[in-house]
Amino acid sequence: MKFLKFGSLFACASLLAACGGGGGSAGTSPFNSGGGGTTTAAASIDVIASAVQVGSGGDQVTITAIVKGAGNVSLPTTAVSFATDSGTLTSASVLTDASGAATATLSAGADRSNRAITVTATSGNATGKVVLPVTGTKLSYTGPTTVGLGKSAIASVTAVDSKGAPISGLTVAVTSSLNNGLSATSISTDAQGAAPITYTAATAGNDTLTFAGAGLTLATSIQISADNFSFVDAGNNALVPGMQIAVLNPTTLRVRYLVNNAPQAGKTVQFTSTAGTVTSPSVTDANGVASAVVTSNTASPATVQATITSGATITQTTIPIVFVALAPSKVTLQVAPISIGPNVGTSTTQQARLLATVVDVNANPVAGATVNFSRVVDPSGGNLSQPSATTDSSGQAFVQFIAGATATANNGVQVKAQVAGTAVFGTASLSVNRSALFIALGTGNTISNLDEQTYKKDWVVYVTDSNGVAVPNITLTIKALPLLYGKGTLSFGSSWTRIDGPNDPDFRGNAINSIACQNEDDGGPSQVAANAYNGVLDPGEDRNGDGRLQPGNVISVTAAGGTAGAAVGTFTTDTTGRATISLIYAESFVPWVKIRLSAFAVVSGTESSAQSDFWVVGSAPDFNNATVSPAGQRSPFGTVLNCTNPN
Repeated sequence: MKFLKFGSLFACASLLAACGGGGGSAGTSPFNSGGGGTTTAAASIDVIASAVQVGSGGDQVTITAIVKGAGNVSLPTTAVSFATDSGTLTSASVLTDASGAATATLSAGADRSNRAITVTATSGNATGKVVLPVTGTKLSYTGPTTVGLGKSAIASVTAVDSKGAPISGLTVAVTSSLNNGLSATSISTDAQGAAPITYTAATAGNDTLTFAGAGLTLATSIQISADNFSFVDAGNNALVPGMQIAVLNPTTLRVRYLVNNAPQAGKTVQFTSTAGTVTSPSVTDANGVASAVVTSNTASPATVQATITSGATITQTTIPIVFVALAPSKVTLQVAPISIGPNVGTSTTQQARLLATVVDVNANPVAGATVNFSRVVDPSGGNLSQPSATTDSSGQAFVQFIAGATATANNGVQVKAQVAGTAVFGTASLSVNRSALFIALGTGNTISNLDEQTYKKDWVVYVTDSNGVAVPNITLTIKALPLLYGKGTLSFGSSWTRIDGPNDPDFRGNAINSIACQNEDDGGPSQVAANAYNGVLDPGEDRNGDGRLQPGNVISVTAAGGTAGAAVGTFTTDTTGRATISLIYAESFVPWVKIRLSAFAVVSGTESSAQSDFWVVGSAPDFNNATVSPAGQRSPFGTVLNCTNPN
């Protein structure tokens, strides 16, 4: 619903806000009174979900709670709360809508294990529940299915969520049914979702290797035989796992097959690799050795597997390798955040991360490269946490930029990252900015009641920096001080409004029925700044001679949802750079007070502010009934159209 408008005396101000109702002579509001919802007791709650399961990869499911009273009649405007035993609930309604429904959004959250989630909705003594399974997480095995007795091999489990994204940091328990050797019985997945272990075949037979984690169990069979089948180097020594192979560089890998320490010639060996290409098959020579050539165009880890099949017997061995890029071609330098404040004194809290990504000509990450970082231009007088860093397997290296004490122009700091011993480099810029914050004030077209005599009107304050980025944890000072007060009466046309008079800048010749007067607490005729808005009756301020300051601080400021406040208060922005405040005032003051709502913030000695001037508004239902007068039908400041008359 829209605001109803005053007549032309205060042409730019809205009289009414939709929603909520008023008390006083206008009757009871049909809308929520702001006191926490309807008082009708809930008898039962039906809880339903928009899906039969929750994907572990971050899928969202809408949970709807329908609150019902006696006779299964849905209850609108009723307080309801949601809770869950795991996962994450967001955007939860606190009151039911007109159909008696309230909603919340459920996701699996940081825990991506398969499990059951119970969501509970509560209203008064009534509760309802829904149980949803979290599904989609999978475990997969990579490793040998046959290991020679007394030999070791690398076995690995990989975890992905319902969207196929790797799950890092997942704890997985490992057991061997034959109690064969394990390098660890509890392992954790890396950034690629993989967790390798070293498996040592100490006991012959058919072993079952079991991985348990994320609510899942994965079992794989490993045959332990007297065969000796392993990757070896040119001297027939066991090849060290994790060898690095340069991309685009064909490399020969060798396996040797022994049975009871005797070389097995003429055995066909099939090779396969999880990345790149590998020549296959190959036949063992008189020394039991077969070879294959592996190569890759891209940098990544891989596992090479060799298999010998003899009837129903399968003999396998694996080795992990890493294809790496060794020739840097490009450096991309990123800065986060791109704007920070200066550091005062010995403080080092204002920092930005300089992240360099090094790739080769085919955009493969170059691991193990030394990257030198430098400040090309830095008017702030800052520093770097260290001069160089080494790239990881993703080709990334980073250091911290520590701002100095002096503010700079936008993008005034230039930084550089260069691969040591090459001409390959990248640059980026950032700002060290002490400029004032930007504050915005805004509101909607709804209003509610704290009680039958009191309106509550919410406003929101947004704080951003010079780059438009939300700034959290900023202390705001909020003031709501009257500028003008009105005298006169309201008349009913299409709604209760003032009939404007010659004090209105947009005078349209209507009958004189109202007048606007200056706030008497303005410093007096000489406009003494020290006396303005000090709450003290100073000389020359009592212009109507009633011995009091008119209109006084009739508007209070409080945090959203609060019930008390003052004309001045302090608030702190949340993680989105926002603070919500409530203006609280008696219904009888509508539409007779014009206020200035101001927000101030001070950062690094610089003050920022925003303000909005408006006449206080009321609820539409309180002003659209010709037979029921609103609480402020007669101005509480008098009806004589003279600012020097107290009546």
